[in-house]
Amino acid sequence: MCLALAAAAALIAQSRVQAGELRVETRDGRRTAIVLPAGSEPAPTVIVLHGAFSSAAWTMQHYGFAEAAAARGFAAVFPQGVRGCWNDGRNSFPWRADDVAFLKVLAGELMAERIADPSRIYIAGVSNGGMMAMRMLCEASDLFAGAGTVLANMPAAIGARCQPSRPVPIVMFNGSADRWVPYQGGGVGPLNLGGFVWGTEGTAGFMAHANGCAPRPYVSDVSIDDMNVTRFAWTGCDRRARVTLYRVNGGRHQVYGSTISHHALFGRPKQVVSAAETIMAAFAGE
Repeated sequence: MCLALAAAAALIAQSRVQAGELRVETRDGRRTAIVLPAGSEPAPTVIVLHGAFSSAAWTMQHYGFAEAAAARGFAAVFPQGVRGCWNDGRNSFPWRADDVAFLKVLAGELMAERIADPSRIYIAGVSNGGMMAMRMLCEASDLFAGAGTVLANMPAAIGARCQPSRPVPIVMFNGSADRWVPYQGGGVGPLNLGGFVWGTEGTAGFMAHANGCAPRPYVSDVSIDDMNVTRFAWTGCDRRARVTLYRVNGGRHQVYGSTISHHALFGRPKQVVSAAETIMAAFAGE
């Protein structure tokens, strides 16, 4: 709670909006989310899911989504997972909260409180949170106008039964040298304790097919400052629900654009490109 209040205070000073805590009663008990409303309501809104063993406050403070959302007139919402994790379908944690139900109720509360424009609710997530976002696209895609994932692939068990009810545009950011969530797919983390995921390009291709996109993407190498990035763009999609994958060549398990890193665990990050800025720009139609 102290971290949440400190982070919220810093953002209030910058954006002059009042951060608050939204509480939702679920069968797993009371769940919470930090809410940074937009200047006018209801507004386009992004729900941002933290990584494993992290927190809503940490993600709000360090990953750039709060600032990128505010700059575009979006509300930003940072829900808290049970024990710092999300039940993304990999069955890698002994506790299995019904996070699909929680996020559905959260979206409903955001609409009822006139924080969120019902037609413009977006979801984004980092690592475990990104995989949870993919599960939401499989099981509740009707809620979302777009999605963004960072360092996340489709959980294998969820992908095997994934049937999105409608096309949703998605932007993905993955590092080709990520040893935690492997780019080529397979086991997550040491000894595969994090369960199993599809490969990154396979995940993007699956979502493109579900969205009715052309079968082959346009592939281009782009230089973003001093980083080498390969962009895969599936176009010709139903409802303009294009799928875009940014492969950071040589990138590891780091949130690109983050203000903080863990070199010992994941290696030195490439800090120039901002995944949050890129994702929010896509949500805003820039």
